[in-house]
This record gives sequence, structure tokens and C-alpha cells, in this order.
Amino acid sequence: MLNKHCQECNLPAVSHVQTWLDEIISTIMLRLKFSKRISYFFDILLENFFQLLGLIKMEDNFLLSEIQMRTACFITEARKRGVKFTVIKGPFGYTDHFYAQVDGRKIRFDNLPVADHIGKNNTSLVDCKKRTKNYLKKRDFPVAAGRSFWFWQKNQALKHGADKLGFPLVIKPRNGSVSRHVTTNIRNTEELSKAIAKSIIYSPAFIIEKFIENSFVYRATVVDFDFVAVVKQVPANIIGDGVLTIEQLVEDKNSDKRRGEPHQKDFTLCKIVVNEVTTGLLAKKNYTLQTIPKKNEIVYLQKNPFLKLGGDLVEVTEQVCQDNIKLFKDIARFFDIRLVGMDFLIPDIASSWQKQNCAILELNSCPCIEMHHFPSSGMPKDVACALVDAFFKYYL
Repeated sequence: MLNKHCQECNLPAVSHVQTWLDEIISTIMLRLKFSKRISYFFDILLENFFQLLGLIKMEDNFLLSEIQMRTACFITEARKRGVKFTVIKGPFGYTDHFYAQVDGRKIRFDNLPVADHIGKNNTSLVDCKKRTKNYLKKRDFPVAAGRSFWFWQKNQALKHGADKLGFPLVIKPRNGSVSRHVTTNIRNTEELSKAIAKSIIYSPAFIIEKFIENSFVYRATVVDFDFVAVVKQVPANIIGDGVLTIEQLVEDKNSDKRRGEPHQKDFTLCKIVVNEVTTGLLAKKNYTLQTIPKKNEIVYLQKNPFLKLGGDLVEVTEQVCQDNIKLFKDIARFFDIRLVGMDFLIPDIASSWQKQNCAILELNSCPCIEMHHFPSSGMPKDVACALVDAFFKYYL
């Protein structure tokens, strides 16, 4: 049972105990306002304690395929500049805790070196969607209308969503990333109730907010307030050639060596998932999997642009309006954070955000930089290189 994986996020089901604890602990930590130095001290203390007990050990001969891909991108680039790495290995495999060694110095980081010792704020601030939304509102940055609830406030959330915000809606855990347990485009109370139940499996707190229709989700990553890369997230789709059926086109796209399964750490893109959502979307066009689409016709097979469902990543940095680039940089400076990922919902990324209905959906202090390194189309952006530059600037 402990090895059973959640169908929503592909994590071991038992890990949801940890995600609940993380949310509760982060809430307490933010309220108590523990300093970064105290938090770091306790992290080191616990590591030394577990190492003495033999529960963890340090390894330097790990394979990049055995760690998170975002970290692998950073390590690959940093090794070119003479940095050596060790990772903490626990009873269940490699953790996200690393040590970098360069010029006689030993630097500890989790997932990515985010230089949180430099900024005025704890980087965990931006990972709380509720607090992020409140701070963005204060500066009049674009956000979607909504608010946060705890799991015992489900009935209150249902009423707030249906009566005050109005459909369509989005439900997402208050903490978390890569769209885990997120439901978008909720159209009625029944869907809303199911979405809340799905969200609180992952976290005891969730956010309900207005869904902006006819828009695309873009991931913008900002490094050291200056380097910006942007990818467009597109729902799983195929493009007709006038010869092959939809089923054959899916098989062809899934044969791409860049696409793997959601649980495989060394893949960014995943195989297209064909399910009841696919059947419903095709039925609206009077299509089936055996239909032969017209040449160059785009057929969407999922509603949401989630990578785990086979969504595409299109590199669009050069197409982004400069007003939008400035928006991303301004937000990074406002939070005083030197590495941040932003999920941005907007109809047209090539036009100014000030002329459209758009919203910053969430921020992430430890973003999946591999999205920019391995897009399904477009020229990759070397975020890892910019991050290594920042690493040498702020740690050495």
C-alpha cells in the first residue's frame, strides 16, 4: 500500500501525509517568523543526527536520472565550471538535499541554490499562494479574484465560489507545484465539490479563484532580476496530416523519445493521455479516435495544459511583449527573490498585460527550469547557465 501512487500527481500516496505536514509547518513558521539562519541551523542539526544514526549518507556518484530534472540541469552546467556535488541518500532513495563544493567551500542547498540568504524575505513566502496573492494585490499586479480556505470550510468555499465569484472557477492546493491536484474551468457546484475534495487530498488548505477563459498559461522564469525565459503551456494535441487517424497521430507523437511517463524523473514532456476527457472533446466535434483530421488541423485531446497529460511546451521568449517582460522583472524585485517561476494566464503574450484580462496565478521559489531547456518546440533557453552565474555571484 505504501508504494501505491496517487493517480492525480503520480507521487506515492503516502507522500500526501508529508504535503499536509509541509503546509501546516510552513503556516506555523511564517506566523512565528523564524529567521532563515535558525531554520538552516535546525536543518543541519537534523542531518547530522540522522547521519549518526546511519539513516542517511552522503553520495557523490549519483546518476542525474535519479534526481529531479531541474537540479540535474543546474548540476550539469555547474560541473562544467569545476563544481562538485554530493547528495543525501535516505532509506527511500535520493533526497532533494545537496552540497556543492568549489574553491574549498561547501554550500548546502535544497533542489536549487536560490540565494535566499541574500533577500529580505524568506523564499517560502512566495510558495504560499494565499500570501502571494495578497502581496500582489497590494502592488496592483494582475491577479484573479479569489480567496483561501481550510479543509473544514468546504461548505463556506462552495457558497463563496458559486454565489460570490461565479463560474467558471479554479481550485488548487495553497502550496504545491506542477499543477498537482489542480482543477480548472469548473462549471457547476458538483464539479466544484469534487475539485475541493481532490485538492484537500494533497493539502489541508486550498484556493478558489475565478477562471480566465480564452487564455493560455505561460511559465516565466526570472533569474537575478534580469534573465527571463518564457514557455507557453499547451493542452495535449495532435496536428492532422490528412492521412493518419487521431489514434495513429497520438501513437506517433507518443513515440517521441523526449516523452516519458509522469513518474520518470529524467523526462520533462510526457506521453499524451487518452481518457474520458479526450472522448468528450472529440465528441463535441463529432470525431472519434478513428477520425482523420484535415491537414494542419489542431485537435485538442485534453482541456488542461498539464504536462502529466501530454501537454506541449512552446518556447516563446522572443515573442513576449516588453511590458510583460518588465512585469515579470518587477514582481521578482518586489519580492526580492533571485530565482522565481511565475505562472501567468493571458490571452496574448505578445500584447501588453495592461490591455488584457490576465493574472499571475502563482509564484514558485524553486521552479522547474527544465521546462525551458526541453520544450516540445522552439529554441531552448539556458536557464541553468544564468542560475550558475548567480550561484557564483552570491555564494562565492
